[in-house]
Amino acid sequence: MARYINADDRALILDALAKYCWGYDEGDFDMLADAFTEDATTGGTVTHTDIGWGPVVGRAEIVAVLSGIRRSQTDQRRHIISTGRFEEQTPTTAKLSIYIVVLASKDGETRVATAGRYLIEAVKETDGEWRIRRLDAILDSAF
Repeated sequence: MARYINADDRALILDALAKYCWGYDEGDFDMLADAFTEDATTGGTVTHTDIGWGPVVGRAEIVAVLSGIRRSQTDQRRHIISTGRFEEQTPTTAKLSIYIVVLASKDGETRVATAGRYLIEAVKETDGEWRIRRLDAILDSAF
């Protein structure tokens, strides 16, 4: 079976993920909202614990929950994404896994807040934009 690979689409999918990360870190919740489909879902777990959240369903609810969390944090967060692996890709859908490291800086000190991976389902919408339909976080430690 032939595997569909389109490097331009992959770059645009990673850009959608970057909108999520930058939007959260910079408090730009319009940018963060643009990363998700209207009916998106997100949630997560912390490995080897009972800690979990979600599902949070719908773009508006995702933005409301994430903006509330971000506004409660007194440090500066920086999401670092790397080592992405596309597991499936068609002209309009994609599934990928990508490693995440979240840094937290405050009072001149920077620490690793958490690390883990994101499992992502993305879709190319009718406007031609790639957006995240599902984002699940599997974290190595609580943040």
